[in-house]
This record gives sequence, C-alpha cells and structure tokens, in this order.
Amino acid sequence: MYRISLIGLIMFFYASKIDAQSRRISWDQLGMVYADAVFKLTYQAYIERYGEKVPHLTASPVATESDTLIDLGRKGLGHTNLNASNQPFDGKVKSWKLVSVEDSSWWHSKYGDTHWAYLGGNFLTLLDTMATPIIRGHLQAYLGSPSYTAIESHKGYSAIGDGMGQFEYWIVVNDSIPAIVMDVLGPFDRGIIVATDHRYRSSMFMLRQSLLVKAIQQTVPKSYADYYYNQVTKQWYITGFDGDEYYIRQIDPPDFEFGRPVESVP
Repeated sequence: MYRISLIGLIMFFYASKIDAQSRRISWDQLGMVYADAVFKLTYQAYIERYGEKVPHLTASPVATESDTLIDLGRKGLGHTNLNASNQPFDGKVKSWKLVSVEDSSWWHSKYGDTHWAYLGGNFLTLLDTMATPIIRGHLQAYLGSPSYTAIESHKGYSAIGDGMGQFEYWIVVNDSIPAIVMDVLGPFDRGIIVATDHRYRSSMFMLRQSLLVKAIQQTVPKSYADYYYNQVTKQWYITGFDGDEYYIRQIDPPDFEFGRPVESVP
C-alpha cells in the first residue's frame, strides 16, 4: 500500500513539474521530485499518526554552582541595593594574610577545590595600565615576597595559574576569603590578574582596589629579582628592580637547587 501511494505521489509531482516546465523535465531533477514526494508522504503519515501539534515540555532548570552572575549583571546595570544575604562579602578588605611557600600545603588543602574567578586589566586604573615590573616592586614593598615563583614550579609545587608566570601572591582576606594576585606575561606586560572564589566575583573589582590601591599609592617600590620563562621564545630571563632601575636580562636556564635569585644589579 505504501509503495502504491508513493508511486502515485511521485506521478503527481512529476506531472506538476512537467506542466511547470512546458511538459519537460531534465534528468537531474528527477531526484528532487522523488525526495519531495518521499518527504511529503512521510510527513503526511506522521500527521495522521501523531497529529499536527507537538505537546510542549516544561522547562527544566539548569544547575549552577552559584547565582553570583545575577548579582554581577545587576551591578553592571547600576543596581547597588543587592540582597545582603546573597552578598556576604562586599569586597572591602579588613585584614589580609600572605601565604608563604612553607604554608603551600595548608593553602592547597583548604582552598585547592576553589572555583576561581579572574579579573584582568579591564579598566583604566593604575593597576590596569602600569607596567607589571613596577607593580611587582610595589607588591614587594607592601606584601613581601611572592608565595609562588618559577622556582617553586620547577621544584614540583602546585600553582594556581598555569605555573609559568613570574609570580603569584596567595592571600587570605578577612580570615576566610582566598585571593590571588599574579602576572600574565611577566616583565613584558601591564597590569596584574586578581582571582578569588567565584561566589564573590561580583565584588572582585572592589576587592582588588581595597587590597592593592594602598600598595601602589602608599609605598615606594622595593628591590626584588625573579626568574621568568617565556614560552614563546623559549628563553629564560632574570628580571627585577635594583633600587634605581628595572631590568630584564636573558640568561641560561638557572640552577633551581639554589632557590630564588637574590636582588641582582644588571
């Protein structure tokens, strides 16, 4: 029965094509006529069996780890009266503690499962436009030596970033909130990256300003030296500040057994 109906339907469309083209049809159009006929026959059979309307499905909520994107969007639109219960941390830093290399195991055990949110140079403040080596000098004066450098990477310590940056500062804010300050392209970049728990992403700009503006405005850069490896050029550098000038020098791969470099005058 299906074959008879299909043949009849094909003959109907074939006749229509002939009439539309002065009763002629080219050989390469036969496949299209056949495909149209099969589609319409199949569609008609579906309609007869299931009807023309498909019942709608109820919406299923998509599980998310937090709703802080809602607060972030509202803040971006100028809404400032956010529900305090949904915003336990407003970004204001009342206290901070720098995590040392020796405390890295404690840091990873407590914050190793954190889902990090990152804030880069998205604005036009000093922290976005200042050369990273200068920011690093201010951080040395304000925070001290970094929690993580290229030396720790090659000694097997775990990084929070990709492990190939110049420095990472691991900080606990207000006794419980993890924050990280890190570079992206070492001495060849501007600005820094700040990261914190994704639940506080809508307060990240305030966190960055509250934590680091003093580091820029109220300190004099302090001398430091870091190793940096550029993955593009496959070249090692020693970079730092000697108290008078910032410098970047190409070097051979360092001996990591000697630890971090001391402040070095080029």
